[in-house]
Amino acid sequence: MRILYISKSIIPSRTANSIHVMKMCQAFSDNGHEVVLLAPDQKNQYEKDVDDIFDYYGVKKNFVVKKLWHPNLKIGAFLYTLAIFFYLLKNKNFNLVYGRFLHGCYLATLLKNKVIYESHESIYNMKNHRIIIFKKLISSKYFKKLVVISQILKSMYLKNGILNNDKIQIAHDGADEVLNFNTKIDLSGDKNSLKVGYVGHLYKGRGIELIIECAKKINDASFHIVGGTNEDIEYWKNYIKNLRLFNIHFYGFVSPKETLYYRNSFDVVLAPYAKQVSVFGNAGDTSKFMSPLKIFEYMSNKKAIIASDLPVLREVLNSKNSILVEPENINDLVNAIYILKKKENRERLANKAIIDFKKYTWKNRAMQLICIE
Repeated sequence: MRILYISKSIIPSRTANSIHVMKMCQAFSDNGHEVVLLAPDQKNQYEKDVDDIFDYYGVKKNFVVKKLWHPNLKIGAFLYTLAIFFYLLKNKNFNLVYGRFLHGCYLATLLKNKVIYESHESIYNMKNHRIIIFKKLISSKYFKKLVVISQILKSMYLKNGILNNDKIQIAHDGADEVLNFNTKIDLSGDKNSLKVGYVGHLYKGRGIELIIECAKKINDASFHIVGGTNEDIEYWKNYIKNLRLFNIHFYGFVSPKETLYYRNSFDVVLAPYAKQVSVFGNAGDTSKFMSPLKIFEYMSNKKAIIASDLPVLREVLNSKNSILVEPENINDLVNAIYILKKKENRERLANKAIIDFKKYTWKNRAMQLICIE
């Protein structure tokens, strides 16, 4: 099958959505399909010093990335959408159009392409014009189904009443299988301490404040933070300097490919989400329906996970494959880390996590989604 993936992700960039898109294109190709990815040509927003985007994301060169015109103007998004339209006019030999870019997917149905649209947000969070386009998309006979990332998000769409149950498929996010657990980073700090790690952004709702509080209370563990913008890292480094904390270490942003080596190096991994969680470039709350990539990456690395006990995370995590703690509760988080000082406790959770992970590989996800007839 020839698949056209329509995205609005900046590639290469630091965003989770760009990682998701690249991993899914690889996965479709791994399942035997021919894949072309469309992305906006916005050089001013690209991650700097990236020579090879496939290597940067740690994916195979088994699909084609096609950049389309997206000038740095107020009407840039409109012009990019127009570029997609003309691309579709010239290239009519795709069996399926898949994407997370609503406007592009809608245009594809107008040109009589079979379309699967993937949504990572509630329809209630959409602006009015997007809701109108969404309704037009799903009313087309060429629209095959909506893919959502959690049961809770599916329920939000069903509540609206504009889509039937059989038109919505749940597919939690995923990760690649880890083939080498031994490639590690030489971490800073005490080599004999319990190494507690976090990988991800440092903005609101991610629990960085809680991690710092843990570092204050647990002197014989070292805490390792991977990710964040330069501004965020500078702020938190100054913050802990004033506290005279020496067991917390910041590594800054590393490429998606390199995060694997850090995860390999940790004994315990954290996802201490707050009760409200924002995403990059969006102040909205995604805590009710999110499907965080880091959860599946942690599972794939066979790690003992401590995560906030949010209903949406319980769709994947449970008391057998992780320790779930009350969000924003420092005592719960500290107690969980103390429990995982015992190696047998870590191994029990890690072994169950990697068993459960097998159904969340990108390849399995892509295979399940392409069954459209």
